[in-house]
This record gives sequence, C-alpha cells and structure tokens, in this order.
Amino acid sequence: MVQAAGSAFRDGEGLPELVPIPAGRFRMGSPDEEPGHEDNEYPLREVCIARPFALGRFPVTFAEWDRFAAATGAPRPPDQGWGRGDRPVVNLSWDDAQGFAAWLRAETGRAYRLPSEAEWEYAARAGTETPWHWGETVGPGDANCLVDGSAWGGRGTTPVGQFPPNGFGLHDMLGNVWEWVEDCWNEFFLGAPCDGTAWTRGDCGRRVLRGGSWQDVPRQIRAAARNRNGAGFRCNDYGLRIARDL
Repeated sequence: MVQAAGSAFRDGEGLPELVPIPAGRFRMGSPDEEPGHEDNEYPLREVCIARPFALGRFPVTFAEWDRFAAATGAPRPPDQGWGRGDRPVVNLSWDDAQGFAAWLRAETGRAYRLPSEAEWEYAARAGTETPWHWGETVGPGDANCLVDGSAWGGRGTTPVGQFPPNGFGLHDMLGNVWEWVEDCWNEFFLGAPCDGTAWTRGDCGRRVLRGGSWQDVPRQIRAAARNRNGAGFRCNDYGLRIARDL
C-alpha cells in the first residue's frame, strides 16, 4: 500500500529539491510476461519500505554539481555540448556521486546518500505495477528515450522537468539519464534485503544504475530495468538522484 508523497522542500539555496516519499510496500522486479523482462529482474518479490525518506524531485543538475565543484575543487564533468544549468549532470561515476552526497552531508548536517535500488524502484513506480509509471506503452511525450516521434531521443539530455511527473511528483525517473544507486551488483534478487535497504554484498566493484536514458529504447527505461558498471566508470548518460533520511 502506498500513500501520497509530501510537499517538495530544499535544505538550502541552490541545493537539490527533495520530495518526501512515504513508507509502504510494493512488488519489485518484473513478471516473466512483461515485455522486455530480463532475467536479472527475477524473482518478483514484495519489499517493505519501512521508513519514509526524501528523494530528489529531479536528477542532480549541472548547476547543482557546479556549485559543489566550486566549493570543493571536484571536477566539472563535460556536458557533451548540450549545455549545463538545468540539464542533468552526466559523465559521473558512482564514486563521484558518493563525493556529492558527502559534501551535502557536510554542508547541511543531514543524512544525504544515494537511494537503495529498492527505494529507487519504489519511488519510480509510485504505486503502479505497469512497466512504466504512466502505463503500458511509451509515447514521445512520456520520457526522453529512443521512441518514435521524439524530438529529443538519441540527441542528448533534456532540461529536467520537461516531462510529466509520476504519482510522487518525481520527474525524469524513467529516461534522460541513468541514475546510480547504492547497491552492489547481483545477477538476481535471490537473497536481497526485503526491507528496502541497499544490498551491500555481491560484486561491489560494480554498482547498480536505474532509469534508462536518452539513448535507450523503451524496454530499457521500464521501472524494473537494471544496469551496472564499475564504480569508477563514467559515461555520457550516467548521472544521479540524491536521497536523504527523514
């Protein structure tokens, strides 16, 4: 059972906007009959998100990252010529994302972190069980991905918030950029935590990404779709969305 999310807030000027996500239960993964289903989405299982948490309303933007870089001397990732500002930051590794979370903790005294894979999927679904939170098919007005009729897909990122939010008020959960989560990579969900916490056992040299991107076809941006790469690997469609304990 999933209740409505709360009103968005920020912990300071120029910091990411957050949405409170309520506690609840959901089914994580995908059934065999779902079009695009992959074996690594097995088994479909119930997960309890025992405590509410906050999640970024949008992926972290270049404006937010560049503020962090100016304060800490962290690298300013290239924007591929697409522009900075309110576009989602790309060319980030999992290690880079951890550095951003650590800076937010130091700046605010709040428990910023990457979401767990379970928290991410719970938030992306927002109470739905369809492949995408808006339904059973993908059209050009749903997300930035490779879909017929899209003015953006395959050409790069879009500024955040160009597509309708899900039921929790979160934008760009599916498409635009892949988002790093906390978990180590495991080929299946057998043995995974059922309480919504991150799975910190398995292949921890590789970490999980969720959400799909501007250069992916619709089946790759399903709520259940999973990706992974080395913790130090950067790519022009890898970004992040920040979480915080409440």
